[in-house]
Amino acid sequence: MSGRADDARVRVVILGAGIVGLATAVRLLGEGHEVTLVERDEPGAATSRGNAAGIAWTDVAPLASPGIWRKAPGWLLDPLGPLSLRLSHLPAFLPWMTRFLAASRPSAWRSSISAIAALNALALPAWERMWSETGTGHRVRREGCLDVFDKPGEVVAARPGWDLQREHGIEVVEMTGAAMRDMEPDLGPGIAGGAFIPGWAHVDDPFELARDLAGHARARGARFVQAQAEGLVPSEGGVTVRLADGETLAAEKVVVACGAWSRKLTRALGEDVPLDTERGYNITVPEPGVSFRRFIMLAGYGFVLSPIAPGLRIGGAVEFAGLEAAPNWKRVDALVARAGRVVPGLRAEEGTRWMGFRPSLPDSLPVISVSGRTPHVIHAFGHAHHGLTQAAATGEIVAGLIAGRPAPIDLSPYSIGRF
Repeated sequence: MSGRADDARVRVVILGAGIVGLATAVRLLGEGHEVTLVERDEPGAATSRGNAAGIAWTDVAPLASPGIWRKAPGWLLDPLGPLSLRLSHLPAFLPWMTRFLAASRPSAWRSSISAIAALNALALPAWERMWSETGTGHRVRREGCLDVFDKPGEVVAARPGWDLQREHGIEVVEMTGAAMRDMEPDLGPGIAGGAFIPGWAHVDDPFELARDLAGHARARGARFVQAQAEGLVPSEGGVTVRLADGETLAAEKVVVACGAWSRKLTRALGEDVPLDTERGYNITVPEPGVSFRRFIMLAGYGFVLSPIAPGLRIGGAVEFAGLEAAPNWKRVDALVARAGRVVPGLRAEEGTRWMGFRPSLPDSLPVISVSGRTPHVIHAFGHAHHGLTQAAATGEIVAGLIAGRPAPIDLSPYSIGRF
């Protein structure tokens, strides 16, 4: 996109330099704005560093769905299961869970599907534009995704979900286990079947992509401030950002893109949100003893196998335990054990373990919204499992809000006012 006239140049502070904040910065710089990013650590070094690397625009189903209340209690009480809850976090978690159950009602579920599908339909085209603009297209892999099951009953149970994807224009090809092994010979003989989703894409290393975008932003004039944002003070003409060290930053517009850490800043504006964190675990194995071209989704076990440049990343599952609790590395051991059932040749004795914080809202929708308290603050957080997927599209939407352009989709489902 071309630069803007000087009188349209806006001084923007972005709070958070994860993938959403970086993609937003790149888009704003491309439109000629003055951009400062505030981040406690190296850009992309928090949640964006260790994600599974998928551009999962083909996903349309929210976590909250009809009937999940029957399954959730058993999941939550299994400390090593695909969805678990630490009892110490229960008091803080209950309000989130109440809203989650409300979001699983059929009418709410259908609304969430429509909103996820609308935003994800923008995701890949927005990334295509950003990869082209920033010269980072070499990082994308377009091999598709295999949705793999080792139990025939799970294949049957997955079919309504595949039909739902097809209803939204997504190609899904059901396959036998033998056909899947033809595509990926290192899958084990126990594979019952599944589906191939050719439109899926993934990147070779999400942290390196983030670093590339940060480098591009710097080259375009972005300023990076390593600091902790503590509060926002709106005024008639803009916003003052208070930093933990006592310094302040003045801006005409502030974008809150702090992921799981955004709630403190929305509270400072009097806008509390039911934001929790879905802690995700993974291990990246440089020499796994097996090789995959495609992203492997193991929904029956709640994790994925992602072939990226540093090795095979085995990750997923959800743990609700807040931002302060120590990691439970036994969850990684459980992921590796389950992966071995599907990939018998896997060797995962050595690898880099990681735990990160997905910013999660009960209806599986992010907040992409002008603040209800001041027009000078724009919220862009809560993307949960779709932070990488939706980052470029979010950046374009935020840039449009700052410029006063009509949004490409109805933004009311993502409004902070829905809470």
